[in-house]
Amino acid sequence: MAARRSAQRLYLVYLARVIKVEAVQCHREAVTDDDTTQFLFFIAGCRPKLPGNFQWSLDAPEEDFPGAPFDLVINPISLPMQLAWYAAVAAFKEFIKAIINGELIASGSHPASGLRRELDPAEWTREGLILDVRNGNLMEGRIEYRGKVRRRTLTVQWASITLQPAIPEQKLGRIDWDDWWKHEAARREQDSLPNKKDYVREAEPLIRERYGVTTVPPSELRRIKAPLYRGDSERPKRSKRKQPEHNG
Repeated sequence: MAARRSAQRLYLVYLARVIKVEAVQCHREAVTDDDTTQFLFFIAGCRPKLPGNFQWSLDAPEEDFPGAPFDLVINPISLPMQLAWYAAVAAFKEFIKAIINGELIASGSHPASGLRRELDPAEWTREGLILDVRNGNLMEGRIEYRGKVRRRTLTVQWASITLQPAIPEQKLGRIDWDDWWKHEAARREQDSLPNKKDYVREAEPLIRERYGVTTVPPSELRRIKAPLYRGDSERPKRSKRKQPEHNG
């Protein structure tokens, strides 16, 4: 079994992993589309030029762009926005892959019974699935024809999905500072860190529970705190002490 962290709404994890990543946000300054389109995509994670549309195809999100090619002719977007969209598509594929591979553990409510349970990764591999990232609903899409009219119907399979990263089983009684740094860096990406001045006080009980220890070195926490809140990508390593020189 893997140890679990606290669950978060799928939407918040989606924003952190798909929209608020550097590969997407780096195009924002060059985008010339209207302010509403920019805000809805770069901040809220809405599909470009489709206000209120947060639905992604799991089969082929790159082909699910708003209306290719017809809608792009009558409702085009700028080249920088296209590049940002392509980057988001790539990040979305990695996001779903993390769920299927078990790196992220999904739990959802069954629409009929209302009971919540952990979703088997195989639930995400069926064909025709649509993910409403805003509401956390995993839906099955079917194409129906009424005469010559083509219509897609969506049936919710799992609702109000939450996600929590799975972590390797820890050896109790020893603090794995590399693992703790990854844990805190993930919280930083999701804007879940406490106020900086309260960090040491709030982190100590979490570490004791996570690693099964009775004491936490405050000096180590203070050493981690500064680079963590500064936005560093790597945990600071202890500098090696210089060995005293021995004269002949």
